[in-house]
Amino acid sequence: MSTMDFLPINKCLRKLFRDHGFLGKQYNSEILADYKDMPLNLFTFKRALCTALSLTCLMSSSWAKETLPNVELTGGLLFQIIASEFALQRNDPATAFQTYMQTARTTKDPRLAKRAFEIADGAHAFEQASEAAQLWEKLSPSNADAQLANTLTQIRQGDLSEKRQQSAKDLILSAKNQQERLERFQAIALQAQFSSAQPQQILTFLRPLASLCKDQKEAALTLAKLYRRTGNAELGEHFAKIAWQQLPDSTVALLEYADTLIAKEPLKAVSTLENFVKRHPKDYDAQLGLAKAYARTQNKNGVKKQIQILDPFSQKMPNLAFTLASICDTVGLLDETKRYLMTFERLAKEQKVSLERLPRTYLSLGMIDYKQRHFSAAADWFSQVDQSSEFFPQSRLFLAQAFAAEKHFDEAIDVLDKTKVNDRLKTEFLHKRALILYEADRLPQAYEAMKKALSTDKDNATLLFQCAVIANEIKRIDEAEKYLQNAIELYPDNANFYNTLGYLWVENGVKLDQAKLLIEKAIQQEPENPAFLDSMGWLYFKQGSLKQAQNYLEKAAKLSNDKEILLHLAEVYQTQGETPKAMDILRPMLKENAEDQEVNSLMDRLHLRF
Repeated sequence: MSTMDFLPINKCLRKLFRDHGFLGKQYNSEILADYKDMPLNLFTFKRALCTALSLTCLMSSSWAKETLPNVELTGGLLFQIIASEFALQRNDPATAFQTYMQTARTTKDPRLAKRAFEIADGAHAFEQASEAAQLWEKLSPSNADAQLANTLTQIRQGDLSEKRQQSAKDLILSAKNQQERLERFQAIALQAQFSSAQPQQILTFLRPLASLCKDQKEAALTLAKLYRRTGNAELGEHFAKIAWQQLPDSTVALLEYADTLIAKEPLKAVSTLENFVKRHPKDYDAQLGLAKAYARTQNKNGVKKQIQILDPFSQKMPNLAFTLASICDTVGLLDETKRYLMTFERLAKEQKVSLERLPRTYLSLGMIDYKQRHFSAAADWFSQVDQSSEFFPQSRLFLAQAFAAEKHFDEAIDVLDKTKVNDRLKTEFLHKRALILYEADRLPQAYEAMKKALSTDKDNATLLFQCAVIANEIKRIDEAEKYLQNAIELYPDNANFYNTLGYLWVENGVKLDQAKLLIEKAIQQEPENPAFLDSMGWLYFKQGSLKQAQNYLEKAAKLSNDKEILLHLAEVYQTQGETPKAMDILRPMLKENAEDQEVNSLMDRLHLRF
């Protein structure tokens, strides 16, 4: 969750309140800015004293417009205020809040309720802030700032009712000028988006409020974002275009408009961004937006050009380095992706920021090294993902895979066995374990592990298929048949299952007529699938129909240079006495690997020699 999700209401009100004389004159810390370097106890006493003294003065023009209660500054009241401020300095905002709320209710003084609101809001205790704002408005019903604070807190709590919408309208219409109207609308819109309400509900709430802003270009930006969140791309683009046309030099409007264009008119989006950065070459947010657009349109050269512009800033800004890594990854610039991820890691640790992104960074770095076949380095990265991270289970799967790639099968299995996972991930871990055992050529163990994985997800097509494959390899033909027949019942439109069961029978020389029907059904669904054509060719070979076998296998070989297809075709050629054709297939294979067991075994069986 981003820090924006915790933006206090007070941040939205700060400028509005300053205009009304609140900040710097009442109970907040700005009144004591000159004392910030004092020792804690003296600073706290000064703050509390100023807070208490303000009860006896009408310093704010906003307060001066209304009648305040005649509050006697007794020793008891002064003590409560001082105690509250000391509690706040001791990082105990709850006590400070409760004390201010109690004294506000007792004295009926709205300024104390406002102070309680500031404390709760600053501590991100939004329910308590809402309670204080309601009391503040109750004690000062004509105070526009109290009304605004209460309205904003209720909206943030998810109250988007017609009644709340009407109070928001009244607040916008009561603004002194159009600029203040817009500022109030923006504050309302911000809190609505932070609420738990659905985007469509937020849109319904805000649309009438936006129409109250005479200068609607900024309001249009808000509506554009909301329409896109609700999936209405057309209206999202419409409002983004309005904002962009009226704010041609606004980076925010530019990026929103370009984002709406990128899916439908990518070249127009890129052109719009390119024209903007020509006019504003030092607008690096726009330059970054252009880099993202190049990435989404797979313009690798464009990305390279943009990262040259942005690279100097990435050496000091960790989040920019992270974003550039993502951009480079999108267009397949693996070395650059790795460099920016490592830059991000270094800066995040040095500056102690965005540390929550480190697990994902380690995972990405490991995957890059794995793709580049640097398996040991990949394992090192995967090992750095912290156990508390949501990426930890995924990192364990990749770590096991990296160990297996280096033939460290026992270490790989050990990693999987020692990782505690919930039921949702149990199948995936059992499946990975079975695959590693299969790769280690421990077929009986792999079969038992694959069956165990299947027991946790009995309708899983992949697991059914792989159980059948391993069962066949360890000569448990009946069990392999059963898995494939179950798969066909569950997935009657999956051509692979028909072909696999048919080929299983062909390989074992049984049920050839039934096998032919299954393979024909597979070919009907995917007539250009080389594996299916190979199965039919091999079936004809087993039946002695050599010419038909040759036709199917030659077609399959044109579609794929799969080793098994080529070996089948070579055997068909040799069986028909076409030794040169058979050798034309086998010779390149032996040249690549003279120790190839499959090729040498076939040549021995067919009595072939160079």
